[in-house]
Amino acid sequence: MFSTNNRSTLRKTRSRRQKSKLKPHHSTQSTKLDHRTTTPNSSLIHRFHDILNDLRPSWTRFLSYSILELEPICHQLAIQQMSSATSVTEYCPLACVFCQSFIYEPITLYCGHTYCDQCMKDESSAIDCPRCPQDIQGQIQSPIVHARENSYEKNRFLLHIFEQSEQLRKHCQTILLRRKGQNEYAQGNFQKAIDTYSQIIDEYDSNDHLALYNRAKAYLALQNYDQGLLDATHVITVKPHWIKGYLCQSEILFEMQNYTAALMSSLKALVIDPENPTGKQLMARHLHAVLHNIDDDDDGGATTTESELEQLQLASLFQEHPEEKNSTENDDNQLKMCKLSQSSGSCCCLLLDGKNLNSTDFGCSICCNLLWFPITTPCGHVFCRECVIRSVDNTQAKCPICKSSLQNFFPMLIQSHVNKSEIISKIIETYFPIEFNERRQIYEQENIRGASMSSTLMSNEGQTESQIFEIPIFVCVLAFPNCVCPLHVFEPRYRLMMRRSIETQSRIFGMCAYDEQTDNFADYGTLLYIRGRVYTPDGRSIVDTIGQRRFRVIERGMTDGYNVARVQLVKDHPIEQQEFDDLFQLNRYTYNRVRTWFDRLDPRKQTQIVQRLEGYPICDDLTLESTDGPSWTWIMINLLPIDELLQSTALASQSFRIRIQMISDAIDFLLNQQENHQQQQEEDKQEPEPTAPTSN
Repeated sequence: MFSTNNRSTLRKTRSRRQKSKLKPHHSTQSTKLDHRTTTPNSSLIHRFHDILNDLRPSWTRFLSYSILELEPICHQLAIQQMSSATSVTEYCPLACVFCQSFIYEPITLYCGHTYCDQCMKDESSAIDCPRCPQDIQGQIQSPIVHARENSYEKNRFLLHIFEQSEQLRKHCQTILLRRKGQNEYAQGNFQKAIDTYSQIIDEYDSNDHLALYNRAKAYLALQNYDQGLLDATHVITVKPHWIKGYLCQSEILFEMQNYTAALMSSLKALVIDPENPTGKQLMARHLHAVLHNIDDDDDGGATTTESELEQLQLASLFQEHPEEKNSTENDDNQLKMCKLSQSSGSCCCLLLDGKNLNSTDFGCSICCNLLWFPITTPCGHVFCRECVIRSVDNTQAKCPICKSSLQNFFPMLIQSHVNKSEIISKIIETYFPIEFNERRQIYEQENIRGASMSSTLMSNEGQTESQIFEIPIFVCVLAFPNCVCPLHVFEPRYRLMMRRSIETQSRIFGMCAYDEQTDNFADYGTLLYIRGRVYTPDGRSIVDTIGQRRFRVIERGMTDGYNVARVQLVKDHPIEQQEFDDLFQLNRYTYNRVRTWFDRLDPRKQTQIVQRLEGYPICDDLTLESTDGPSWTWIMINLLPIDELLQSTALASQSFRIRIQMISDAIDFLLNQQENHQQQQEEDKQEPEPTAPTSN
């Protein structure tokens, strides 16, 4: 990057120039510096010295590396420093993470987080949502990428809410001025851009970090590095956790040929976001310059490093800190949606005039109630999550207001990938707590309709025949305990029922067959447990269930189009000890006979049965405490060719002997068939083949 002949001369010249710059400050500011030797900035400089010392043994090897080859090394250095860096765990919901300012022209992603429209369109921004947990990133499509590909529109609901706040309207004036400055900068009118940003800083807010940042970039373009460095350092003071402030500072320091200080500043940036591609590129560039401008054998290299870092520290210490706003009174008198203090410079909550908000402004257009779990569609409209799903259940995948297609959005919604809109939820919970609690009760009364049964009641412990439960009923076919029962759910009423059932802790609903004689569902059924569910793009689903316990219907009812019932669990009658010994042996004997029948089947049929049963059942013994008898018997009652009326009788029966006798009768019939078929084949083999007639 730099010629070998000029490297030593350039290093010594820069060192002398930096020493001369520091001398005028030394006498007047030495007292201040002594008092700040224990600041976090100072400790970071000490850590940075350690990093440089660790790199020295490998400098000879690194000298041959290109800037691109140094990027992984910079990335690793940043990750190593993350453990000692302070991370921001609290976010203001009204502040955009990308620009660290109030969200202007909000775009709400399906993950529920909201950012500025301009920040979303900036291709240099991250492709992963910075607010989403790292462990879920990459599992599904990035919310930011999905928003760009599907052209998400501005959140119309939030725009209407923000327009009601006078403080936000005033704040938008500075945003428009910043846009004007950005246009001037894009056209190369750097001085006009500086004048526009200066107007914001002088007339509106001296700590407007975006105006300071953009003015620093303009100064950099005009090669006015000293003014640019002051603005960049001011930005870092106001927003110490914003990566762009450090990147801007590092660029200016690099142009001033303060390579070591530039490297440290870019390292600070990369510690905030180690995956930032711009940060990795800049730090690799600065590391490349440091490696080619410091000589291990020359004390001048160490002196240069000390001088650059001291200059960077002085620039940070002597920069006038922003005046902290006296927000104690405001914090006491006004509600806030986050725990950040107004003086931190990261909170925008107090820009929202909560006194001008009304709970009626936060009603759902479909149910006309206060929004519950509000979600934002790609077209920018906001509804209750359940309201949108039920609307699509009965119509098409379109927005209920503007009829925009939700074809790509709806599958994520029903698979619970779409989270509630954070800002709207926090506003409701913060400013309307009474209405929020009332809405919670309404939701629980209308939607929590699944079977809430404890684990002890589903097992063999703590059973009492008198306990009655209300459960949703799926009217379809006969289902049995321990038997797999896959379902194709397409009717709107059953889609709703399945969603409500799976949201309960038990994940259970009842299955009953249709009774033609009574024109209603049968008196006996089986509780099914939802093991899994797969959705189709249009909202239909394949539900994987397995039978649990039997029940008897006590009372029938209807909720939102599907059947419900008050039921009582059914269990077998107690078995006397004398009868138990006989049934115990009968259970094993019958199982062996069923196995004999299975082993005589051809391999193709055996494979089909095993796949249907998810493996051939083992013989579980009968016990005195059993509520439904051995599990294999129910599997065989479901598999063997037993009349449906007899199957219904078996489901309602509380006698194990009756059920085992049904299996025994069925297997007698099947074994006789196999024996007759085998005898017929043997007779066919023994018959002589007809001889051909002879001709004269």
